[in-house]
Amino acid sequence: MDTLAFYVYPLPQGTSFTANDLSVPDNVKILFDYMQIFLAVISKEGWEFLIQQYGYDRLFEINSKSDWIDCERLDEFIKALEYEKETSPDTLK
Repeated sequence: MDTLAFYVYPLPQGTSFTANDLSVPDNVKILFDYMQIFLAVISKEGWEFLIQQYGYDRLFEINSKSDWIDCERLDEFIKALEYEKETSPDTLK
């Protein structure tokens, strides 16, 4: 299964997140926590999966529990998320 996101620990191999992993909302919250401290990355393919799987509303709710992206409104969150997606690598290998 393809790696859609990656967390650098445990060293040296790190932790890959697949579609199965990201289908669990708690795992997405954990990933957002890692993103907040610059220890994880989500590929464009991963963002597309997350947006399709959860939609912006649910991702906004998950983000609210993580406090990764500091936004109070959904429209602010969508703009920030689109920037994250735009600056992400296409895929992770």
